[in-house]
Amino acid sequence: MSFSIGSRLRLTVFGASHGQLVGSTLEGLPAGIRIASDEVSEWMDRRRPSVSDITTQRKEDDSVSIVSGLVGDRTDGSPITFIIYNRDAMPSHYDELKERPRPGHADLTMFLKYGEYRNYSGGGFLSGRMTAPLVAAGSVCLSILGEAGVDVNGWVQSIGDIQSLKEADSPVSAYSTKTRIPDTGKDAEAVELIKKIMSEGDSIGGSIRISIRGLPGGIGEPFFDSVESVISHAIFSIPAVKAIEFGAGFRLGSMKGSEALDTIFYDGQNFRTRSNNNGGILGGITNGMPVDFRVAIKPTSSIRKELDTVNLVSKEKDTIRVRGRHDPCIAIRALPVVQCMSAFSILDLMMSSGKSQIIQQIFPSGQERQIKHDERQGNGKGNNGND
Repeated sequence: MSFSIGSRLRLTVFGASHGQLVGSTLEGLPAGIRIASDEVSEWMDRRRPSVSDITTQRKEDDSVSIVSGLVGDRTDGSPITFIIYNRDAMPSHYDELKERPRPGHADLTMFLKYGEYRNYSGGGFLSGRMTAPLVAAGSVCLSILGEAGVDVNGWVQSIGDIQSLKEADSPVSAYSTKTRIPDTGKDAEAVELIKKIMSEGDSIGGSIRISIRGLPGGIGEPFFDSVESVISHAIFSIPAVKAIEFGAGFRLGSMKGSEALDTIFYDGQNFRTRSNNNGGILGGITNGMPVDFRVAIKPTSSIRKELDTVNLVSKEKDTIRVRGRHDPCIAIRALPVVQCMSAFSILDLMMSSGKSQIIQQIFPSGQERQIKHDERQGNGKGNNGND
């Protein structure tokens, strides 16, 4: 099993959906970085349950305790640990899952891998609840990038067949609407669609768009740590994510070369391209254009309908009706998770770049010296005991 991700910056998660708590540890930040607890809380509020009448009504305030890694509000150079207590856990709702796996969930695959010792309450450590500690740690990365002039803009681009072409112009501007679709007209349509889906006891999927602006060119570690590889690795750790495409994505498969390539010009300060079909990445390295990608979020598998399954003990056909409190469209609350994991990936790549000018961009107060010292001491990638 692997509960850690990252190279120069490492993120580890722990806990379970209906256990006592969930949490995360962020390791690799130099000493002296200010951690704004109010900003962490704001991002947690964007992800937490019961934010509106079209999200799950599980009651969790998602308050975060930072129990290590700080002196006052500054990092001390050691791992930062975030703790979030589960105050509305109801494991008894899931007792019937011990023998009857829910279609669309990881119940069957957990049984096949872990057998009788699996944690089946609400998906255990494979639950969407585990995204709370991802946001706690990722919000710190968002803040560091923001101070460096790098914005991880994100918005819900589609819900069902309702699509919006309007983009968010900041990391938080999309949160002014219920569905996080920036277009207020499309937002109203999507709200009505979700309410209709809820009345039918069903759920609906959606897609999230990310546009990372302010990144310099030259970031990325080919061959296997290309920008696309690192981002995709992190994004696919988020439950319900089933696809990702960069730039024009799958549309590139039907384009001519003359249509797909991005012609280059110099604007007097930087190299730019006249289009961005490749999503700001070529050869796994940023080219200075916005890093753009879209993420597909599947419909919530827990729906209020009787579903066919198989009894794991008798091997006989069975049925199940899922209990609990669930989102009719999880894409809405997945948005801050995707933004936070994107920020973690980008910050890790910038710290791994080895370029003084890039490290100085994110850590302008002398922490570059500490990063370089850690590299000389062998505390970088390949020396964490896991590689």
